[in-house]
Amino acid sequence: MFAIVGITQEEYDQNTNRYRAKQDAFRDKLQRLQRADEQYYLTSTYILKLAQNAEKLFSVAKPEEKRQLVNLVCQNLKLKGEKLVFELKTPFDTIAECSNSSLWLPGSDSNRRPIGYTYPDITIRRGLSHHHYSNEF
Repeated sequence: MFAIVGITQEEYDQNTNRYRAKQDAFRDKLQRLQRADEQYYLTSTYILKLAQNAEKLFSVAKPEEKRQLVNLVCQNLKLKGEKLVFELKTPFDTIAECSNSSLWLPGSDSNRRPIGYTYPDITIRRGLSHHHYSNEF
């Protein structure tokens, strides 16, 4: 026959405390990840807006602000004769590269569908259906 094995109240309390501590650690980690995720999107939005408005910002900025913008966006600044040569920092290099590209899903919209796809029928009788029925017999 089977023997029922129990644990003492002390063992139960120790296990409960250990599992609650693990739960708390996971909750803390989840909160940190969620904050990092939110911060990532805020930073991404800020960078894209900065890239979109860089020319306007630069034209009205004071000399110190212009220097800060240049240092934020550019690296390896060199003067060759009267020409300033520079490299764009990440992610501005990628933004510039993409803005000059015409390879952004040419000829399609953002809602990609398989070749031969037809939109579903919606009727009161059948509801949503991908099958096309014919009333002809």
